[in-house]
Amino acid sequence: MYPLEGIRILDLTNLLPGPFSTMIFSYLGAEVIKIERPIDGDLDRHKIPGLFEAVNCGKKSVELDLEDELDKEVLRNLIKGCDVLIEGFRPGVMKKLGFDKKDVQQWNASIIYCSISGYGQDGPYSLLPGHDLNYLAVSGVLSISGDPKGGPEAAGGIQIADLASSLYATISILAALLQRTKKQDSVYIDVSTVESTLALMIPRIAEYYGRNEPSKDEFMGRGAYGTFKTKDNEYIAIACVEEKFWEKLCETIGMKEFLLDGMFSSWVQRMENAEIINDRIASILAKKTLAEWMTVFANEDLAISPVNSIKDLVNDPHLKYRRSIIKTEKNVKVSYPAKFENLAIKQDDHAPQLGEHNYLFK
Repeated sequence: MYPLEGIRILDLTNLLPGPFSTMIFSYLGAEVIKIERPIDGDLDRHKIPGLFEAVNCGKKSVELDLEDELDKEVLRNLIKGCDVLIEGFRPGVMKKLGFDKKDVQQWNASIIYCSISGYGQDGPYSLLPGHDLNYLAVSGVLSISGDPKGGPEAAGGIQIADLASSLYATISILAALLQRTKKQDSVYIDVSTVESTLALMIPRIAEYYGRNEPSKDEFMGRGAYGTFKTKDNEYIAIACVEEKFWEKLCETIGMKEFLLDGMFSSWVQRMENAEIINDRIASILAKKTLAEWMTVFANEDLAISPVNSIKDLVNDPHLKYRRSIIKTEKNVKVSYPAKFENLAIKQDDHAPQLGEHNYLFK
């Protein structure tokens, strides 16, 4: 049995934020009906190779022209039988098409209606276009990204803002589904990508004011916390936050004199003097290969790990043991990250062809 078996999700989203959310619902066993524009479908079908297949597995695809009256009637009928509607248009578009929350609630009085947008449904920025980078900028994430001594950098590697809104949409819809078991009322959810990203900034914002508004260099410097190149041009990640890890690292790699210097006696002091610490660690780690250092650290209680490239992931012994990432004949699949004892996860490697399921609903 799947956790969300029997739940039907109507997905009117494109690109990443909405589809990633409905991917999670698909994993959990919900039926996801993806509404796509005729001819081109979801923009991700043609934009980034592999992305559409990665986040749309297990969904049904139905082609609908939302400016065509006959197709609008198909959508209205689908709405009547759905538990959740997720849309990712710019504010005002759904109302213009005739599928505003008030319209939808007339056809389905208990539907959960979730809108995911860049800046939310109202406010000075609500109608502005944007992408992940813009939302990282407005939420403050870019200001503390990259080199602590440099300016803002788009250096995150993954679409943090887009994925933040996906997760908050998913959490909020699950909360509404739980509430609906007690009270059969429709719920509307307004998810802002910027505010979802801002929520992830809570620890940094609290620290910033707790430390009396330090400069970026002071704030984001990390002593004995970062990546360091080895002799064979591989990298090791070292994360010495707690005192016990800092002390053990200094003892293990020959930096005992740092333990006697008051400049490095706390985490905050090691942040403020990060350059001195990290330069010394870098010079030491450059003398041995990754394999040699991993042997040195093997029996030490330290937060240290090799830095995997994407190619390395399929061969990582821990990820292989947990079946976290699986290489198939066609692609590489990442598994659902939580494991249920008495419930199943829906594993479906098939991403739908455009309009593949028209015959079921039109």
